[in-house]
Amino acid sequence: MRTRSFNRRVPLLNMSLSQQEDSCAASWLEQADEAREENSARNALHQHIARHWQTPWAASFMGGRAALFAVIRTLGLQPGDRIVVPAFTCQCVANAITFNGIEISFADIEINTFGMSARALKQAITPRTRAVLIQYSFGLVCRDIEQLIAVARENHLWVIEDCAHATGGKWQGQLLGRLGDIAFFSSERSKIVNTIHGGWVITANPQLGERLMMVYDQAPEADNLFITALLQTLRAAYGELHNRPFSPAVALIPQMQPAELAGMFTPQYSWRMAEPVAELLLLQLEKLDTFVQKRVEGASFWQDWASRQGIEPLLSREGAQNTWLRYPVMLSASQKTQRRELEELLNIEIGVWFTTPVHPQPLTLPDCPVGMAAARCCVNLPTWLWDD
Repeated sequence: MRTRSFNRRVPLLNMSLSQQEDSCAASWLEQADEAREENSARNALHQHIARHWQTPWAASFMGGRAALFAVIRTLGLQPGDRIVVPAFTCQCVANAITFNGIEISFADIEINTFGMSARALKQAITPRTRAVLIQYSFGLVCRDIEQLIAVARENHLWVIEDCAHATGGKWQGQLLGRLGDIAFFSSERSKIVNTIHGGWVITANPQLGERLMMVYDQAPEADNLFITALLQTLRAAYGELHNRPFSPAVALIPQMQPAELAGMFTPQYSWRMAEPVAELLLLQLEKLDTFVQKRVEGASFWQDWASRQGIEPLLSREGAQNTWLRYPVMLSASQKTQRRELEELLNIEIGVWFTTPVHPQPLTLPDCPVGMAAARCCVNLPTWLWDD
């Protein structure tokens, strides 16, 4: 295999963190807890989001999962209602839906962009279906995006855009998040922008906008111990990335809590975004265009690499400006489980999103063969590459 090894191992997480975010976190750790309940940073963040996405309503929460949790409440869905979700997603998505008493119908994906198949969506709709969740896996605009929205409209379904992988992406010149009725984003450490945990919601629908503000106003403040741990987790992540050791005084925050993995509700799903996190997110969003361009360049590198290896290139639709959060590659199932050799050869960390249709929880969906195949065989490569 002809390939290239990087001088330093390329990680999947935290690459957008800079001295600026580290200094911001350090400053907040020195402040009293009371300062974390002010609103100046949150207000500035919401104004920035509203300007950037040209939407009158924006609200921030303590995770992409918390943002989706707020979306479900904003839509006014009731227990027994159903949402169609692509059969290639993560447990955080499923939790945010089911914690509200809403049921999930899975629709198979297509393998060109790992998005929901329009044909599968039609088959998944039932009389109890109220919404469809369109997910931009790996930051790729879905192959069937126009048909997905058309099917939803024909069936009077709410369209939720899952932009967790696609912050800054566009379709035909329009920012993702403005194609449907309501959208949520993530600033978790594996995403385009990074505050360790965080997320936000936007909508241009007046009815939904008023409901979203009610949900936001009722959301409790995040626990101060959690925010302290988050800030120290960010400092530790930055230190590890740049060989500047930082010794945290508290336990670092994992990407998913053990209770979440067990399908149990955790308070983070209901928290509004804390002031320190809002300031960190604003710092990151101000550099969004640079971040996306960096990943586009990394994806171009992997496109060339895949071509040399005889790997079929991914579909990039004309009119799509993908964010390329990661570069997905289909291997054999055995290659996926034995990827360490490839990691050493390339000197990179290889991701396994997703190992099941609701990663990482075991689930078999015989009616979704493409999603099952992707779970067995898809790995993903980091697109933020070192400059040296």
